[in-house]
Amino acid sequence: MEQTTLQDALNAEEIRAANELTRRWLTGRAEVPAVASGLGIWPLLAVLATGAVEATLEELLDAAGIDIGQAADIPTALLDAVRSAPALNLALAAWAGPRVTFDPEWVEGLPVDAIGTLTGDPDVDRPVLDEWASRNTGGLIERMPIDVDESIELLLASALSVRTKWRTAFDERAPFHSGPWQGRGKILAAAYSEEVLRVGSDAAVLTVQGDDDIDVLLALGREETPAQDVMSTLIDAAADSGWGRPVSELTSDMPSIGVTFFEYEGPTPQTTPETSAVVPAFNLANDLDLLEDAASLGLELASDDEFAQFDRLAAQRLYVSQAKQSCMAVFSATGFEAAAVTAFGIDWMGSAPQPLHKHRRATVTFDRPFAYLARHRPSGLILIAGWVNEPGE
Repeated sequence: MEQTTLQDALNAEEIRAANELTRRWLTGRAEVPAVASGLGIWPLLAVLATGAVEATLEELLDAAGIDIGQAADIPTALLDAVRSAPALNLALAAWAGPRVTFDPEWVEGLPVDAIGTLTGDPDVDRPVLDEWASRNTGGLIERMPIDVDESIELLLASALSVRTKWRTAFDERAPFHSGPWQGRGKILAAAYSEEVLRVGSDAAVLTVQGDDDIDVLLALGREETPAQDVMSTLIDAAADSGWGRPVSELTSDMPSIGVTFFEYEGPTPQTTPETSAVVPAFNLANDLDLLEDAASLGLELASDDEFAQFDRLAAQRLYVSQAKQSCMAVFSATGFEAAAVTAFGIDWMGSAPQPLHKHRRATVTFDRPFAYLARHRPSGLILIAGWVNEPGE
């Protein structure tokens, strides 16, 4: 049987809604996180919405950018579609304590095979939850980002991982010899004979293609531009193939952020754009308390122990008492891997000489802080995003 792809499972508006959640969340923070996943949150908001009513429901749907019908369908559609993407893994799960009396219709609509059990004993529950997080991220994240010592009656969680090998591998080079990161970091360099670099008025964006339909995009903004604005520009560039100008249309005298040009003579005529990229390797990890961003994530009412309304979820009055995400990303010479586990804790309330031809090569150098994101190439769905503030060692 033919598998459903992500671009078939989600329409363009739904993909835009998921990406806009990522934009609103990351750019609305005082600091852009080193690594985060809006996609890890998006289906959990949908699951919560199917159990909410009135103002709580409206807030969740507005944050997710969907309606109630989509909230019921999207989590299952995502799980089914990811099976056709070899580089991706996505899992959703729920665990409930013995005192929760669920609405049968809500349970029937859950995109999971079964609801696990919470005993209330941290020594019993913690190993089960940690094993699930590790198994569903291939060992990239080993712990569920939730405090089981606190009272939890229901736990909803997602686990997302992405692994890809570069189509063109990087070589390791000596540290930067100039710029803010001079003498620091493990430096990677690669050469491309295709359009991988676009330059706009406020940023240069490099697309590093991986196998299995995964791209990682890097954006270098102006030195004075806030990280939030660079991230927003990167999300625009990821969604619009016409953003900026390709390097083949640039001339050496055009001001281009982070880009220099080099002319040399080669034995054959130049027939394709030539671009060199110099990038620091990075290995980032982050733990985020999502309730600090409750407004942008639609969790203000859901996390209010007085006003949360989940009447379609259970007979008892419940509210989101914890919302956390653990995530990591590694950009190396051979590929990229990243993962995020998101959890909502819910409680009660050599030849002969030849003629030489002129060539022109552009070099983009990421020698100061920059934004990045990983996306599913065919659908444009943003999987992981963040800000590199320091080069990796």
